[in-house]
Amino acid sequence: TTVGLGALVLVATGVCLWVLHRRRQHDVLRKHGIPGPEPSLLIGNWAELRKDPVQVMERWIKQYGKVFGYYVGEIPYIVITDVDLIKEIFLKRASIFCDRPPQLVNVEPFKSCILGLEGQEWKKVRSVLNPIFTGSKMKLMTQIMASSADVMLELLDDAASKAESVDMFRVARGYSMDVITKCAFAWQVDCQKNPTDPILSGVQQVFNIDHPVINNMIRFPVMRKVLEWLYPYAGYYDVTTQITESVRKVVELRRSGQSPHATDMLQLMLDAQTGVGDETAKSDHKSKLMEDRHLLSNSFIFLVAGFDTTASSLAFIIHILAKYPEQQEKIYSELAEKFPGATELTYDGVQQLQNLDMVLCETLRLYPPVVLFVSRLCREHTTVMGHSLPAGANVIVPTWHMHHDPDIWHEPFKFVPERFSEGDKAYDPSVYSPFGLGPRICIGKRFAILELKLAICKIIRKYKVAQCDQTQDPLRLVVPSVVINPEKGVIVNLCKRG
Repeated sequence: TTVGLGALVLVATGVCLWVLHRRRQHDVLRKHGIPGPEPSLLIGNWAELRKDPVQVMERWIKQYGKVFGYYVGEIPYIVITDVDLIKEIFLKRASIFCDRPPQLVNVEPFKSCILGLEGQEWKKVRSVLNPIFTGSKMKLMTQIMASSADVMLELLDDAASKAESVDMFRVARGYSMDVITKCAFAWQVDCQKNPTDPILSGVQQVFNIDHPVINNMIRFPVMRKVLEWLYPYAGYYDVTTQITESVRKVVELRRSGQSPHATDMLQLMLDAQTGVGDETAKSDHKSKLMEDRHLLSNSFIFLVAGFDTTASSLAFIIHILAKYPEQQEKIYSELAEKFPGATELTYDGVQQLQNLDMVLCETLRLYPPVVLFVSRLCREHTTVMGHSLPAGANVIVPTWHMHHDPDIWHEPFKFVPERFSEGDKAYDPSVYSPFGLGPRICIGKRFAILELKLAICKIIRKYKVAQCDQTQDPLRLVVPSVVINPEKGVIVNLCKRG
């Protein structure tokens, strides 16, 4: 019929216009002289990148050089591995490259966290949160973390007494979740002894990018507003709501005086919000800078962001120590000298353990937790060192590559802790950035390092860690979401020290 034919022509015209528009979008990088792989019309280069982000990125770097681009949907990404260019963009021109790319899920509790906030709002909230992670505040967390490490030792004692091998990645996940829930909210959860604990299993789903709703948000950024309506059906909506509502109730109880104040990050945020304490009281206006939505959102993101990254890092350190027993003994000797007998571990004392620090830094170089962590949005068209960068492009530093570049590191795949004999400050942050770089460096860096060091101290003080028949070496690595994981875990044997 005429109507049917007209509808068909209309649809065909719409498709043709969309194809032309998408091709123009996919021509942006070429017009700016930036090479890269040919994108597919519908989802750009996402399908290829998703298969194995580390290997695909390495192949592209070899093929296209130190500056190239790719697309996710219609969004252009520019990858930079030139050290001088990284410094210029991420450190010297941070005012233009100040924001992270738009949030994948731009709804609460993600919307108001410091990972997603932009511009002045981000600066204000970050200024309120920074004092929570100072050395003095971390001292308050030391014994809370140590108590979680003691629970972990109970589990390891059981395995050691039965001469059973242990998957330290699974153990590390329980420990990490226990630490963050106690330190963030003073919650007493059973996630170490109960692997099916609802909070533990729920948080593990939060960044499941294989879920159809999340996957389509990545592949079709233009559809995110529509797909956000489907977010409540993304599978883990219930757990995010449960956690934020639980935090909201705790906040209400503490404000009304019905719940005692606790030494946790939530209380520190409440104090910071109202200007309590020396560090926060210096700015009388700070109480106006962080609303309750920021408080709830950042409480949630501390829980999520501090979980898998720390767990995988702890597992990788155990893998390294099992592989290099001489490094264990160096740390053990250092511990015995600094903390003789059953002396309690202290924040200041742990910071002085040089061998531990070297092993930690080198492990984070070999296994950076987030392989594509460092990314910034180019707010306006600009030219940097002869490179034309279009507005709206996301600039990325591939951390894995920078940490394994033979032009930067001698024998980059070899474990050499002596590289860090002067600490991580010996290296330019543009080449060593396990926690990111520039003004938006990970706010929880001190927290994560303390958590890792206390766990290692507790384990090495009590056990010798050894490889076993089930140990996978070299480890096969996977990136199921944004964090690099050992595919088959880290299986080791534990032997109690005499």
